[in-house]
Formats: sequence, structure tokens, C-alpha cells
Amino acid sequence: MQGIFLVSSAINTKFGVFDSLKRIHQTLDTISSIRRSVNNVKIILLEMAAIPLTEEQKLIFRPVVDEIIEFHSNPEVQNIYKDKNWDIVKNVTEVTCFALALDSLITDSKLSESDRVYKISGRYSLNEKFNHNFHCSYEKIIVSKRRRSQFSFVLTGGVRYQYMSRLWSWPTILSPTILNVYKEGLIYIKNQISRGGYCDIEHMLYKFLPEYQVLPVEFVGIEGMLGPNGSYVED
Repeated sequence: MQGIFLVSSAINTKFGVFDSLKRIHQTLDTISSIRRSVNNVKIILLEMAAIPLTEEQKLIFRPVVDEIIEFHSNPEVQNIYKDKNWDIVKNVTEVTCFALALDSLITDSKLSESDRVYKISGRYSLNEKFNHNFHCSYEKIIVSKRRRSQFSFVLTGGVRYQYMSRLWSWPTILSPTILNVYKEGLIYIKNQISRGGYCDIEHMLYKFLPEYQVLPVEFVGIEGMLGPNGSYVED
């Protein structure tokens, strides 16, 4: 059973504690961990930063991934990048770009050769708790268990829980459903921000993923360091 990994990435970003070189090494570790954990796999790097990859950086990634898709030339990405709030830039950019990528991949039938699609955040690595066969055993959206929101439910518009977005997966047949989640979620996030509220990817996923199709698990099998402060996390 083939899997396809969509790696969300922002190598040349002005936000966070890691510089571009460190982010490259961390993302190479991400890719290596996927290759070690899944035998028959396709990896697509979704480079979402408003600052494009240099030719030298592309030369580093081309031999280890199947495709690189960049979004720096998208006007919406450039517009979002002007915001000074790192959290808003990160979340709105990723949701925007991932929706664009998924729409294109569905339209071009590039997901049809795989049984399962994974969304993984670049810079984080699969660990010994990851099990591809387990993911493929269920016709469900598999996510790490829900976590209580750290924000007031008034601020999030009544969303009291969240699903971590560093790694999750779904059967390929559900890709149109996931695309719809991102489209609806993007509208919701923008509306929340315009009202002075808040919503990020994690709260968006909890709100919009169809509950009857979700299988939460204790650990999905990923670890790494948070961009804003370098703290270690594991899901």
C-alpha cells in the first residue's frame, strides 16, 4: 500500500527561533524519517514561505523528494506575509496553501496512485510510535487525541478542543472532504480574526473534521521542536 506525504514547509521565514540552514537540516530529517518508516512512498514538499527557495536550496531537496510545490508567487501569500503577527501569518498561510495544493493534486489525479495521504509538518520526524500499516487499516481520518484549548472559548468562537496538525492522515478517497474542511476552515479563521477573535489550524481541524469519520489515537508517532521557542514536543 503506497502512502503519499505532503510536507508543509517554510524554510525562508522571518519568524521563529530557527534560521534557514537549521530548517533545511530539520526538514531533511523529516524526509529521512519518512523514507525509513514507509517502503512505498511519495513525498511532496509544499514550500509555503513568501520568500522563495534559492536554487542552491532546491538542489538540496530535489534528490530526496518526488516534487516541490512553491507558493511564494501567490498574491494571497504575499499579502498575508505583510502581517506582523507570526501566528496569523503561519496559520492563514498554511491553510491557504494546503487548500491550493490539495485542490491541484485532486484535479490532476496525483493522489489516486496512493491508498493514504499524510499531512506532516516539515522539521518534525516520525518516531518508533509511527505505524503506516495501522493508519492503512482504517478507513478513517487518523489524528492525535483531542486536546483542550489553551484559549477562552469566547476567543475561539466556541471551539473548546483542538487536534494537533503536525501529523495526521486520511484515506485518499476522503481527499475532497479534507479539501472542503480547509476551504470552510479558512473562511472561519479569517472571520474570527476580523472580529478580533482567534482560530488556528488545530482548532479549525477540531471544528470542521467530520467527527464520525475521525479516529483519534494516543500517539500518531511524531516528534520535534516547536518553531516559536524550540521546545520539544511529541504527538
